[in-house]
Amino acid sequence: MWLTRVLESYSAMMALGLLLGVLSGGFPVLTKEVSMASLAILMTLSLSNVKLGEARSKGHAKDAVVALAINYGMLTVVILLLGSMFPEDLWWGWVLMAAAPSAVSVVPFTTIMGGRTSKALFSTSVNYLVALGLMPLITLALIGSAVSVESLVTSLLLLIALPMAFSRLLTRVTVRKRTKSVAMNLSFAVLIFAVAGSNRDAFFEDLWIVLAISAACIVRTFGTGLGTEYLLRARGVPKDERIHQVLFASYKNLGLTATLAIALFEPVVAVPATICIVFEVVWVIFLVRFYERAPTRSP
Repeated sequence: MWLTRVLESYSAMMALGLLLGVLSGGFPVLTKEVSMASLAILMTLSLSNVKLGEARSKGHAKDAVVALAINYGMLTVVILLLGSMFPEDLWWGWVLMAAAPSAVSVVPFTTIMGGRTSKALFSTSVNYLVALGLMPLITLALIGSAVSVESLVTSLLLLIALPMAFSRLLTRVTVRKRTKSVAMNLSFAVLIFAVAGSNRDAFFEDLWIVLAISAACIVRTFGTGLGTEYLLRARGVPKDERIHQVLFASYKNLGLTATLAIALFEPVVAVPATICIVFEVVWVIFLVRFYERAPTRSP
């Protein structure tokens, strides 16, 4: 049935949420509350797929350090450099994006593309534990008094710490993979609908800003991702080892970024993350086909 196929399609649900949000204006009230609730559900369901104990090994620990260096080192620096070219309210949005951990979707995407899922699992777990400390440090260092420390800490507890705790309980419950996938897609679509709707004026009135942010998003997603891919390939890293590292080099948790932007500031601060979500969806579609043709090993 076509409706089932749409509900199970990550890209279709993201596109639908974005389109309906921009056309309708999203939720007239409670945008912050709806965004936080939908993201909390999404994070809980997503993190329930991350089983730290199944992926523990010395080799994975070393790989997690590399993933941190890529995601919180290289990608964060690139995002900050790109964001420094924009006005203050949009700059804050880029800072939140730079401070965010990798997207939880790195794990399922690694599996889909034939990468080392166990390493992606372990690295994602470490990334989120580290994010509890790094995210407030980066945000406060670069935004300063413009952000409330109390609000930031409360938001991180609600959107990262609590979902991590509840996700451990959810691992004990048997939930069909299809059911979980649909629930995650619906939660993300509602989040995108709320965030995009609250910023519909930016899409229609500030075309040049949208185009500039789009160009920056292409660099921070396709540029960093493909750059990492070809660098690793040149070093002789096998394809199944490259995939998750390329994803860490190109993915941030934009749902968390957009939600924090609305919770801590004004909806306009969420514009960079909202636009970048579009390019991340296109990026994963591109990568699936790219890795079908990519050589297993470098010549």
